[in-house]
Amino acid sequence: MNKTRVPSIHPSLCPPAHGYPPDADDPSPSWVLLDMHAYVADRENATSAYGELSNGEAIRVTFCAAPPPLVSYVCIWCPNLPPTALLMQPTVDVAEADLVLLRLALANDRYNNQYFVYKAPGCGGKVGPSLWRLDKPHQISLPYRHNIALLAHREVSEGGPQVDDNGHYYMATLNHNPDMPQNFNLLLYNSMHKKWSSTPIPLDMTQIHIPGKAVTLDEGGLLGFVDPWRGILVCDILGGKRPHFLPLPAQLVRFDKLLGQPWLYRNIAFVNGRLTVVEQHRNPAYPPQEPEPGENSKLRQENVTPQPTLDRLPILHPILSLSESHVVYLMAKASIRDDKPLVLSVDMRYPRLQGVAVFDAERMIDYGYMQSRISNFFNMVPGLKGSLKRPGKFHMRYPHKHRSTTDDDDGPMQLPGGATTRTQEDTIISDDDMAVD
Repeated sequence: MNKTRVPSIHPSLCPPAHGYPPDADDPSPSWVLLDMHAYVADRENATSAYGELSNGEAIRVTFCAAPPPLVSYVCIWCPNLPPTALLMQPTVDVAEADLVLLRLALANDRYNNQYFVYKAPGCGGKVGPSLWRLDKPHQISLPYRHNIALLAHREVSEGGPQVDDNGHYYMATLNHNPDMPQNFNLLLYNSMHKKWSSTPIPLDMTQIHIPGKAVTLDEGGLLGFVDPWRGILVCDILGGKRPHFLPLPAQLVRFDKLLGQPWLYRNIAFVNGRLTVVEQHRNPAYPPQEPEPGENSKLRQENVTPQPTLDRLPILHPILSLSESHVVYLMAKASIRDDKPLVLSVDMRYPRLQGVAVFDAERMIDYGYMQSRISNFFNMVPGLKGSLKRPGKFHMRYPHKHRSTTDDDDGPMQLPGGATTRTQEDTIISDDDMAVD
């Protein structure tokens, strides 16, 4: 008997229902978990920005924000092209403050990635969101997807660097210096001049440094390129301070970790003005077990408490809340092929599960979402309640280290399935005050 084959729909064409349209009664959350893969879908709201592809066709980018543990996402749409004109799937490579870097390619030009920088509304909502295509010379590549930093353009004056509202930005990334393998070159793009520059970093690294994340450290030009196992390489793109290396506290350094994906077990973020690290360990007394066929479906049924089944699920990918350092988000999967894992919100002060959401992970490799404060800037968009809040600051001096933990720190928290997590907050202090967001 002949069987009719029903063509499957690519998951990038099927965005979730949450986050669209935005809830008019609630302000946008101050931060979100942001899907690292964008959808190709015709969605439009007050966050939508418009640009132009390399072939002259129009492109629109829209954010659909939802409070964690739901995962927010981006929708890309080309009104004059069929969805199949874009190579599946577009990605979200960097999210820093009000800037997001997106990467996509056309199906008929699959080896030529196009990069777009999205900027959230500014000037108290008087300036709408914007979208620029990055002018990237062929001789300069972006070698490491998550080793890229974005920050708004700074005007240098006698009073120091000041963020301007002209919409321009800097993009920076590290690349190995071919003449000195232990050293790096800092590649910098200035959108105002539409030019790249390459500057050697005069710093002899005495240990291996594998950057896996880039963060903005202050309102000047300080950037931190984070090796999650060893420390942070700090560079000033405005040239006011010499590059230097900030090691992680000794108890967090891992010299045996060279390969693999560190973000499956550790996360580093600035939360309420403190450098915070969360690391997950598995208790060998609780080996992970895959549930029996159909058992995990109980987790998705309405009005059914998930706790009885959670102890059978592998748990990984800890992510810190950007508003509460004692809250961690974890991913629980029924199996390695589970394309509908659970995102768990856990209060680290107590063994307490705060919330559960399902994540559409059909397109995920290793891990599928990142933290972003982009939603905080949507609170100023006309039609949405709330107001723009500036991130807090703290002052750091180096090389003294001070460790602080919550008052009720009783050691690592035991999670279902034998996994344990511990958070540590460290303030690194230097002789020169550095205002760090």
